[in-house]
Amino acid sequence: MNENIELYLFDLGGVVIELEGTPLPNLEMNASAWLTSTTAKEFELGRISKHQFAEIFKKEYRIAETPNEIIEHFRNWPKGFYPGAIELLKELSLKYRVAALSNTNEIHWPRIIGEFGACNVFEKIIASHTVGIAKPDPSIYLHALSELKVRPENTVFIDDNESNVIAAQKIGIKAYLAKGFSEVVSLISTLEQLSTQ
Repeated sequence: MNENIELYLFDLGGVVIELEGTPLPNLEMNASAWLTSTTAKEFELGRISKHQFAEIFKKEYRIAETPNEIIEHFRNWPKGFYPGAIELLKELSLKYRVAALSNTNEIHWPRIIGEFGACNVFEKIIASHTVGIAKPDPSIYLHALSELKVRPENTVFIDDNESNVIAAQKIGIKAYLAKGFSEVVSLISTLEQLSTQ
């Protein structure tokens, strides 16, 4: 065990939870485009409701589907934990504390904690829409460290967005970029090997 590391802190979507297709119907919007959307950010901060979110996107992108159809399509964007992800997280939890820090929203949250059973895997999940702060705002990392009572230098954070990783590094967290679960597995394997040297 790496004596300096107490906590592994994971992003969810694109890291341990698989995203399938596009967030909005009949629109070529990938995860990167989603990350730069002002409406998406407002939704992930909990400042607009799911109905406002759907109505704004319908108007903004001239989506033919109804707001309810947009919500349903968006609800299905997360597919579930990547195969092997739960096993890896449980294995890690035998040696470290394991928590999550995610920019999420009121549509995905019930699936994450209910259907996917993420609360059974993580010690704590800090969700942007419930705290009113979103990555890469430095405040959300400080909030997470305070909630989890851990020092930044004792924390490994893994995210698939480079700006989120850089923001975490700036406050002293050992943050790493990993796009998709295979990169997560490779990264953790490397970190574990380094810790035994």
